[in-house]
Amino acid sequence: MKKHSLAEFLKSKSFYVLLGIGALAIIAITVVTLNQPSSNKEDNYLADLNEPNEVADNNVKPTETPSTTPSDTTKNETGSMDDGKDVAAVPTEPGGNDGYLENDPVDDPNYANAVAEKNETDKANQTADAKKDTEKDAAVTEETEQVMTLETLYFDVDKGLSWPINGDVLLKYSPDQVIYFKTLEQFRTNPALIIDAKIGAEVNSAATGIITSIKKVDETGVTVTVNIGSGYSLIYGQMEKDSLKFKVGDVVNKGDVLGTVAKPTMYYSVEGSNLYFMVEKDNDTVDPLTLLKK
Repeated sequence: MKKHSLAEFLKSKSFYVLLGIGALAIIAITVVTLNQPSSNKEDNYLADLNEPNEVADNNVKPTETPSTTPSDTTKNETGSMDDGKDVAAVPTEPGGNDGYLENDPVDDPNYANAVAEKNETDKANQTADAKKDTEKDAAVTEETEQVMTLETLYFDVDKGLSWPINGDVLLKYSPDQVIYFKTLEQFRTNPALIIDAKIGAEVNSAATGIITSIKKVDETGVTVTVNIGSGYSLIYGQMEKDSLKFKVGDVVNKGDVLGTVAKPTMYYSVEGSNLYFMVEKDNDTVDPLTLLKK
């Protein structure tokens, strides 16, 4: 009877209804079970995202430490106003581009000594440079004198001649008209200037040139001839032989002392001691006054 009732029950609609409900219950439980871990994991993710200092995903690498900027490096090396200190480069010795800084402690003995030493060094250097320049100029002058020849001499007429001696003109240049010579007591022409001068007075070279002759003449005594180039020659008479500073072939510069005035020859005993000064151009005499400059 029981077996017949169980068989009938299994075949009835109630059995299938219960079976369906059970299946649904199993499915529901399964779904709930499967969803529960996922929900916990999601909660974990939400918790991680809300934390500012935590990494949300294990696969994400931590952010690298920011690199130091040049300004930060400079700030670290030199210090800042926040530290309460000013850091500045201080020269280890005086000088540099401009010596010490503008705010150098001028009252500092070390600073004063350094400045004094620097000034002495600069002065010594300037003296050495001046000496070198002088030696260089002397070498150039010597070289110029050595290469100067009669062919390379040049006389600038516009610059003219300097007076060889200071004194009044006793007898003027007069090649065409006769003038009176007191010593000779006669009238005659005069191809030169007779300039009043004391015995022993220095005679200067009126222009740069080369000495071409030194000879003694009855009328003008010891007479020196200097070729100054461009066809011009200067003749200095009434010279003291022992006082001559140069010899034939020497180069004399304008203003050089040639020698001194001697006693007058018998041709000028009444006129007195003097310098005989004559200018020639291509062997013809020229009035010296037209070339002499004050």
